[in-house]
Amino acid sequence: MKSLFDIRGTNGWIIALSVAANLVWSFFAMVGALYLLDTGGDTGLVQAGLLLVEFIGPFLIALYCGWTAFDDRGPTYGIVGALGSVFIILITLLASGGIAILLSVAVLAGGFNGGALTRYRGRRK
Repeated sequence: MKSLFDIRGTNGWIIALSVAANLVWSFFAMVGALYLLDTGGDTGLVQAGLLLVEFIGPFLIALYCGWTAFDDRGPTYGIVGALGSVFIILITLLASGGIAILLSVAVLAGGFNGGALTRYRGRRK
């Protein structure tokens, strides 16, 4: 567990790309969710959609960054990058209560799962 947050031996540019991509992804997801709520969208559906979007985004970003780096540290890129999304979520939804915690857990799970898919299986090339 400690090695997930250890960024020694990782590519700094890919870590920065992962954090920046997660920041942008979460910003636009929050803007879209707030727009849907302002136009009269159902609160439950918007929250469920936001949960799905906030899982899939970091998943795909971690998958891309892990494959790009090709150094068997995919979960680290996913978790550290997902902290950018957690930052945006906590800034915008901290007053909302439990939904901020639920979204933060979903973001971290998406980042970890996307990065874990880039781990080597079988023989190395």
